[in-house]
Amino acid sequence: MQTILESQQEDGKSIKFYALSFLAAVTLLSLTSAFFWSSDDNSAAELSLEEVIIATVKSGSLVQDVRAPGNLISNHRQWLSARVSAKVIKRELEPGAIVTPDSIILRLSSPELLQQYERVKIDYKVAIAQLKALKETHLTAKQKKHADVQLLEIEKQQAIEDAAVKKLLRVKKIIPTYQYNEAILRESKLTLELEIALFELQQLPRLQASLLNVELAKVEQQLLQVTLLEQQVELLNVRAQIHGVLQSISVEEGQEISQGTALARVADQTSLKAQLRVQESQAKDIQIGQQVEIDTRRSKISGVVSRIDPAVVNGTVTVDVELAKDLPSEVRPDLRVNGIIEVTRLDNVLLVDKPAHWKNSKTAYFYKITDESTASKTQVAIGAVSTNAIQLLSGLNNGDKVIMSDTSALQKHSTITLY
Repeated sequence: MQTILESQQEDGKSIKFYALSFLAAVTLLSLTSAFFWSSDDNSAAELSLEEVIIATVKSGSLVQDVRAPGNLISNHRQWLSARVSAKVIKRELEPGAIVTPDSIILRLSSPELLQQYERVKIDYKVAIAQLKALKETHLTAKQKKHADVQLLEIEKQQAIEDAAVKKLLRVKKIIPTYQYNEAILRESKLTLELEIALFELQQLPRLQASLLNVELAKVEQQLLQVTLLEQQVELLNVRAQIHGVLQSISVEEGQEISQGTALARVADQTSLKAQLRVQESQAKDIQIGQQVEIDTRRSKISGVVSRIDPAVVNGTVTVDVELAKDLPSEVRPDLRVNGIIEVTRLDNVLLVDKPAHWKNSKTAYFYKITDESTASKTQVAIGAVSTNAIQLLSGLNNGDKVIMSDTSALQKHSTITLY
């Protein structure tokens, strides 16, 4: 008969045995499951041909590109600003209007400027009148000086003749000596006065020219003021200044504006460039001179990278693209576009379309169609990857057909039956 102690010891051994047996069974089951899950299932999965996408391996060129949104920008933009303080009295044109350099966009009003303009015009007329009066005065003075010289020449000739007569009379003692001396002195005096008059007549043009230059300078100064104010008055009619389209007007009728206020913007539609906003992480691959394709959603335009902005704004880098000269009819400044920048090109390589579910990897498994109803799992080495294509380094050949649908749930199967 077993004692209680012996019975308890025997029960403990049984429990311990059962626990070890259960642990060994669980371990074996886990290893078996792991083996089966880690190896391909030799059984074939089934897929309908109508449910799968099939692509053909082909030889061609793979282009690695960078895609970015952007806008078309005019190369020639005219920002119009107020040159004087004024008031907007009329908007002659509205945004979207086609303009020429002489097209009036806004009409401004400035009574103070107009008053000042009328005042300087009057001052200019006064200066012109004073100049004319000075010229007449100079002409009169010149004629008078000529007359004075001629009169002195006549008087001198009379004095010479008088002195000669009185010399004979003095010799004959008909007149006293002092009368002869007076005649000689008068001749000398008239000779001196004639020399002075001739000198003054000779110097008169130079003096008159100096005085005339002073008045001419005053006239030119007044004319300059008139011209400047005339230009300012003309600027009250705000003109487009270039051929193009009126993009925006930033003021309203009746608004008081000060000098320098932005009024409107005009852009030339015939000379455009594209500005693309490229993600900072992709901008490192872009270089000046790379080919670009601009998509307007109606047309595609070829271009070349012409500038890369060194600054980063909101995580993007601005890239300027110089466009071809012949542009489609729908293009206009500020049009939204998409750009594709060609970074690298690989020619004569094996390619296959890039699946929508693709994840970058150096190797991948594709199901290659071996006959009309079977596709076998094939390991493929991957090279470069573009936006819509994958370079195949090994594992597939030109002309092979592969399933491009998402087969991640079927990767444990080595083959797929197609029906």
